Amino acid sequence: MTELTRRAALRCTITGLGLCALPLAGGLAPAQAALKPEEEQAVRKAERYLNRISTLRSRFVQISSNGAYAEGEVVVRRPGRLRFEYDPPHPVLLIADGTNLLYYDKELKQASFIPLWETPLWFLIRKKVELSDNVEVTQIRRATGTLRMTLQESGGGDAGAVTLVFSDRPFALRKWEVIDAQGVTTQVALINPQFDIEVDDDVFDYGDLDTHGLQRKLDRR
Repeated sequence: MTELTRRAALRCTITGLGLCALPLAGGLAPAQAALKPEEEQAVRKAERYLNRISTLRSRFVQISSNGAYAEGEVVVRRPGRLRFEYDPPHPVLLIADGTNLLYYDKELKQASFIPLWETPLWFLIRKKVELSDNVEVTQIRRATGTLRMTLQESGGGDAGAVTLVFSDRPFALRKWEVIDAQGVTTQVALINPQFDIEVDDDVFDYGDLDTHGLQRKLDRR
């Protein structure tokens, strides 16, 4: 795999997870329409719920409109800690250590790092979740038993969007959907998620990977 191809694979993977910065399109987005009072209440409810989450462990299923399919496990510990590990045959491991996001290819034993604060889902795992800080709530839709909340980077134009999907009773995060700048939609659904359970520090430790002589590269995009 060439460096160019590897970096393309990196961006494809973490964009699908909603973990890659949405590239800014030229110009500014139109002014956001004011949310209705009931929509503002839904935003505040989502913020309170997300801020109450301390940890999350779940299986996940990732499906893209281009036909890609993957499964794996996700572990989150707020603030700043996250681990995505894909099942074989996908050799991808992603770990957020509070500062950087590590992308590790198990087959190539190569790693890339990007600053965690550059990723759009960073606002979900930082110390205080605010759905008005560098993002805009562009749409809120209710369907039977669900609430869908679409977010876009402030001033992002056609860069893409992330939609958080919550169950209504009980109110809980169930999946998210990402539409990238090329129009590809990726859904990541949580399967039997466990919230607020004990998670050890070593889940987010990638120190052992360094002992295998992996090649560290800072993806400067």
